Amino acid sequence: MHHHMSRLDLLIAATAGMAIVIAALAGVPQTLGAHPWWAEQTGIIGGIAGAILWLGLRRTGLTPTAQFTAAALSVLASAAAVHFGKQVFVASFADNTVAGRFWYFGWFALSGSVALLLAAAATLILRR
Repeated sequence: MHHHMSRLDLLIAATAGMAIVIAALAGVPQTLGAHPWWAEQTGIIGGIAGAILWLGLRRTGLTPTAQFTAAALSVLASAAAVHFGKQVFVASFADNTVAGRFWYFGWFALSGSVALLLAAAATLILRR
């Protein structure tokens, strides 16, 4: 079943994506442990990607509850990648490049997942 994209869907996606972009520009990822060199970049790209991903999920016909559940699981998985990637990378004195990649790419995934979660939550609240 394909869901027709409405103006409200586009507004929800844009709002969720922009919330993450604004948070990144305000320094939220850095405050939460992202490296200062790439904290803004991961938030901007991740936030926009998460909004686009949510629009794709809407087209699949998944229920709002399924969208929210998928987004919540994605937030948990990416938060774990960020947390443990940073811990292992720092403990290795920046020698474990795989852990560094989990830390770095995890921030893109976490930013995108939070945008996805915001859009899915809005959809649940609006009962669409």
